[in-house]
Amino acid sequence: MEIYDWFVGVLNKYPECAVYLAVGSGFIVGKIKVGFFSLGTVAAALLVGLLVGQTGVSVPGPMRSAFFLLFLFTTGYAVGPQFFQSIAKNGIKQVTFALFVCFACFISVFLMAKIAGYNAGQAGGLFAGSQTISGALGIVPETIQGNPSLTQEQKDLMIGYVPVCYSITYIFGAAGSAFILGIVGPRILGGLKKVKQEVHDIEQSMGDQHVTDNSPAIFNALRQVTFRAYHVTNEWFTEKGRKVSELELKLLNNEDRLFVARIRHQNVIFYAKPDSLIYPEDDIVLSGRREYAMNSEDFVGPEIADFELLNFSAENLPVMITKKTLAGKTVLQLMLMDYMYGVSIKKLSRGGINVKVRPGTELMAGDMITVAGIPSDVERAAKNIGYIDRPTNTTDVVFLCLGIVFGIFFGSLMIKAGKIPISLGTSGGTLLVGLFLGWLRSKKPTFGRIPDASVWLMRTLGLSMYVAVIGISAAPSFGSSLKEIGISILWYGAIATTIPLITGILLGKYVFKFNSPTILGCIAGSRTSTPSLGAITDQLNSDLPTIGYSLTYAVGVVVNLISALILVLLMF
Repeated sequence: MEIYDWFVGVLNKYPECAVYLAVGSGFIVGKIKVGFFSLGTVAAALLVGLLVGQTGVSVPGPMRSAFFLLFLFTTGYAVGPQFFQSIAKNGIKQVTFALFVCFACFISVFLMAKIAGYNAGQAGGLFAGSQTISGALGIVPETIQGNPSLTQEQKDLMIGYVPVCYSITYIFGAAGSAFILGIVGPRILGGLKKVKQEVHDIEQSMGDQHVTDNSPAIFNALRQVTFRAYHVTNEWFTEKGRKVSELELKLLNNEDRLFVARIRHQNVIFYAKPDSLIYPEDDIVLSGRREYAMNSEDFVGPEIADFELLNFSAENLPVMITKKTLAGKTVLQLMLMDYMYGVSIKKLSRGGINVKVRPGTELMAGDMITVAGIPSDVERAAKNIGYIDRPTNTTDVVFLCLGIVFGIFFGSLMIKAGKIPISLGTSGGTLLVGLFLGWLRSKKPTFGRIPDASVWLMRTLGLSMYVAVIGISAAPSFGSSLKEIGISILWYGAIATTIPLITGILLGKYVFKFNSPTILGCIAGSRTSTPSLGAITDQLNSDLPTIGYSLTYAVGVVVNLISALILVLLMF
């Protein structure tokens, strides 16, 4: 008992310790996976916070607000380029579909809340949990707090319901979504076997010739650029020699895009050029994506381990696509550009989400691609693609902090609709400013750099700490609030989760006429549901749905948070 009293005493004296305890423990609990379902770090941090809060610890309010604003700004910053690009011209059909899904999420919760007779706090918690929009946990309380027509006691009561409703409805919101989209969805779309065949056909049409359902898993997971050495023995090479360009064309005709990087001829090693000659018994280095290099022995000769020949500098260089002429082009069209000679694309990410590199994958402004090859070739290609974003651990802290400050001022502006004062609030203002500055950096990338790792840390830690504080603060009244709401919220939450998912599948199939992986990926993206995307890709044995997810995710992040704000306003 003395140890417990000492433990509780430390937490009450140092409330920041309670926050870190809840977040750290939440990360452990959130990673525990049962089948395809895991709580996730955010929901787990809330539940652990509720447990830690039973000790009576009190956390200052400003601490949680600072965490949440950090999450909102970096979220907007990360999805800004894709959000504005998609609205402007790219993927407008997917954007429209995402808006329909988001509206279905909103209207299903609104109807359930009205039927159940919920107040603004209960409705906001139901929305956040049933639609797995954890960011709404910050939007809802702030919107309630900003209502001048309520007494502080009424505000506190409503705000206290938010984490209770969220935590109860989140489990089905996450697990149910993954089950419906991953298991039920393919059945509605014609059956799992039919959908898998559709996925295979699409992959083939996009140029994914070397990946089939029976291929070793390494080809799906390890799509990297490699440099490998070969001894020239194939009879195709004559005593007069074959030009490098001839060999590269021969390999390309076999759908293997490889480049000759180095040659050893008569014990002299040199960098290859298109008109360099290759003779029998020479040793050469081929560069390109790993799956293409696997076939090279049939066209060149046996692979060799030659340290001296392979001991040279190569470079992986991240480049942000800023050239307008590249937006809308496919990976294959980019690779056929003259300046891409000798260069391979190692990685493609969109809004922080990795997209599989296929010849038919369309590029968007703001995409980040990693090109690999000999430094001189890589530099040439990068300058023609866009902005070279050299790896660095440095964050533009001035840009980050002033961006949040500007967002707070912007969100504090108020207009009146009749006698009702309306404002975005600090949350909405910070999100929109983050969106704008993220998009602006994709146009003028010489300022405001926040590395991907830093964005991930600030988004994840910011939201997790915020919800942990909410859990700690709500713990004393959790039991009484749960008793008052009643077990019926489970059914309301399950219905609110299911309606937009089924509606989205039917809309995608019969109205928008998307292919099956696009439908499932777009729905998961519209609801920003990463667990659902994981369940879909596992079932289909393909990451093709990621293409639909990455674009609609940017729309879903923004629209769903704004929907939470509107929902609360309508429930007053």
